[in-house]
Amino acid sequence: MKKAIQIPYNASFERKCRYAAQAGFRAVAVNFNDMDDRSPETWAAAPENIRRILEQNGLSCVQTHLPYYDLRISAEITDDELENAIHRSIQVAGAIGAPWNVYHPRSAVNAGFSAAKTLEENVRRISGYLETAETYGTGIALENLPIFKDIIPIMPFYPNNAGDLCELVDSLRSERVGICWDTGHANLMDIDQAEAIRQMGERLKVTHIHNNFKFYDLHLTPDNGNIDWKSVMTALAEVGYDGPLTLETHCLYGDELLMQAFARHNFACLEFLERLQNC
Repeated sequence: MKKAIQIPYNASFERKCRYAAQAGFRAVAVNFNDMDDRSPETWAAAPENIRRILEQNGLSCVQTHLPYYDLRISAEITDDELENAIHRSIQVAGAIGAPWNVYHPRSAVNAGFSAAKTLEENVRRISGYLETAETYGTGIALENLPIFKDIIPIMPFYPNNAGDLCELVDSLRSERVGICWDTGHANLMDIDQAEAIRQMGERLKVTHIHNNFKFYDLHLTPDNGNIDWKSVMTALAEVGYDGPLTLETHCLYGDELLMQAFARHNFACLEFLERLQNC
């Protein structure tokens, strides 16, 4: 199972890739949501620049994170600039050989939450992304989202459970669509993650691995929080999951030595998860 860590495509990208490789990683995820600059020139240069950095460090890209809407914005609303960024990200992903692009589905809440309208809007919009993905030889992985307890009023962001994800994936009827299971988001929802993984089965293509204490979406390292990793890793083995374990952890400091130590600690955490699976 490949061990990967997500890195934002911004001014820190090159040095963080270097630190990841030095820590033992051979794969990364590229986060296009946190770009500093989305100018046409930056998009045009991105494929060659990313390939150069990955090759210099012996890395591959196992997935990307697409730009996403503020989750409080209803699914019926369109931002042309953001839509362009999503499609450009998919194009770059294809050019750098990333097989999957993680996307946040959206909730239809203009007149109060509507499950039927939400499914309809997501199928319509994601179908357009899949056309671009087909052209550039990559796929779309749909991520589970939580109810954030720190947002008032509480909003049931869609999809927040395995059943919603399976329904949406099955409705799209494409081999280029799958699921990204976010362990931290699931923990916020107090979901039985092992059962959810069994329900998703072969639909599960990639992961976001991080931890919390069921209160806030802190994106902590796996060893810091209360997720039952043994049950998660056992379930992944049971369903034959062969995708990457991709960390989506946050280092909030720019100190060079601390970032290097953070990369090493993250790699050690994934080695720990692998040992759990083999116990």
